[in-house]
Amino acid sequence: MDTKKQKKPLLIIICILSALLVLGLVLGLTVFSKFRMYTIFSNRGSRLYSPAQIRDIKSDAYDKGANDFVDDMKGRLENGTGINTVLREIYTEDFIYTVDGKYYFSPINFDLKMNKLNNANFSKNSDGEITYSENGAVVSHKGIDISRYQGNIDFSKVKQSGVEYAIIRCGYRGYSGGTITDDSSFDTYMRNALSNDIKVGAYFFSQALTKDEAVEEADYVISKLKPYNVTCPVAIDVEEVNAGSSRQNTLTNEALTDTVIAFCDRIKEAGYTPMIYANSRYFAGKLDMSRLEDYEKWYAFYADVPYMPYEFSMWQYTNTGSVDGISGNVDLNISFKSSLPHAYPSCSSISGVCLCVPTPYAFMLSFTSQKRLATFAPLPAPEVPLLASIIIVSGSISPSFTIG
Repeated sequence: MDTKKQKKPLLIIICILSALLVLGLVLGLTVFSKFRMYTIFSNRGSRLYSPAQIRDIKSDAYDKGANDFVDDMKGRLENGTGINTVLREIYTEDFIYTVDGKYYFSPINFDLKMNKLNNANFSKNSDGEITYSENGAVVSHKGIDISRYQGNIDFSKVKQSGVEYAIIRCGYRGYSGGTITDDSSFDTYMRNALSNDIKVGAYFFSQALTKDEAVEEADYVISKLKPYNVTCPVAIDVEEVNAGSSRQNTLTNEALTDTVIAFCDRIKEAGYTPMIYANSRYFAGKLDMSRLEDYEKWYAFYADVPYMPYEFSMWQYTNTGSVDGISGNVDLNISFKSSLPHAYPSCSSISGVCLCVPTPYAFMLSFTSQKRLATFAPLPAPEVPLLASIIIVSGSISPSFTIG
């Protein structure tokens, strides 16, 4: 039997089947390409969807997501969450503030020192006082800031209410005329707070237009602080004035920041701790925060938790607080420092020599040139009499303290 003749029909059949297979593939690809069908797999197998169907699916999914998002916002607003809070949680890379009902979104500079406080650690008691805790223990410090508008204050009761420090206005510059004016209650408040063991700091309401005016304001503040033991920060208050004629209304952000830096640097040169008081509008939209890294921040924001992306050391959380010993409303603050910043001058100069006095009291200095003896008398007088003598010999200092 001729095997070659038997194989020939078989080869022909294989060739025909191969040709049909190739033709089927070509036709299939042509149809797929023409109608652009796609396969979407699911746990039930696969289905073919046209581009129009896919567009409809995507649109439905987007609409559902948008509706869910809107429903979530609606529910939160109905439950009492403010629109500002909702927006701030959505736009986490912006520092949001409002002016005259308009919302402004200032990009956060994440290269700066950031706020590391945990909002879950804030708590508010039945009296409206807020504290900050870590590991179950309160680590914040209770304080007030006051001016002549608080009237007569019983600082003994203020101390008993738990107030640790008071930031007292020493003066202000007029927002139209530009005249520097004393706060008429400053000296009384300083003496009475210190005599009741309440630490003190100071603030000045600034309307400086130039660096020279800011230095003038700082020099004024320094002169007012000289008689007192100031252990808390000395702040420049920059805030909006509800008056169209405010001197600072026309200042650029750069110019305003220049005045703040000039004030703070002068205060620091005098040995005090400078601080900047402002609200979200100023910290987000009026000041160049990248130039203010070296200064303490005192943040005014009235809510149960602070909204501030940048590091700050003191928070004014209400202007309608109540403290025993003060009639009417008072600003309440908490500080987040483990101890209040050291703010009093660390030395004084006598004949070019720096005298460092390691004591919690302020001193009145008298100097007898004949004996080259400097004597410090406490001011105000502490409970324990203290005499400090410093002998100056060839430019060196030898302190001698007698307590008794």
